[in-house]
Amino acid sequence: MLVSCLPCSLGMNPPVYRNPDQAQIHRFMAQPDSSLRFDGNPMALAMRTSILAVDATVGCIELAFDPDPLFIQGTNVLQGGAVTAMLDFAMAFAVLASLPPQASCATANLGTSFLAPAPRGRYKATGAVDRCGRTMAFARAQLFEEATGKLVATASSSLVVLQAPAGRSTAP
Repeated sequence: MLVSCLPCSLGMNPPVYRNPDQAQIHRFMAQPDSSLRFDGNPMALAMRTSILAVDATVGCIELAFDPDPLFIQGTNVLQGGAVTAMLDFAMAFAVLASLPPQASCATANLGTSFLAPAPRGRYKATGAVDRCGRTMAFARAQLFEEATGKLVATASSSLVVLQAPAGRSTAP
């Protein structure tokens, strides 16, 4: 699926993105004055994910999450998979922000360190690209409880960079 980033009514040919999440990141970068909530990715919707800041030149992103109560486990903290998903979003979206429009990425492996319980509430995550090559990218992320600023988890991952198929048109 190819997604245009900007309305064609601007009188220019906007980039066409293979990945709808990447299109949303670039929409935010075009108008970074306020946060932008993800509206197409089902998991990002369930996590109530918003973009707060992006610096594509260095491969950094800041996201906010307000996870749905369905991610709360019996001890009234977020399930570890939900914490890991927030970190994975931060790393993958940092890589997506730094890739050209026809490229995408997929997590190949991910390691998470849980540093403290993650109670129900809002969270901020920072994601950063350590290195991005033609076929692989390496990234890291941190997750903070928004109310206290407490670091609750960190992660690092390797991501496969998916280039546009050779000879494929970039037209919508």
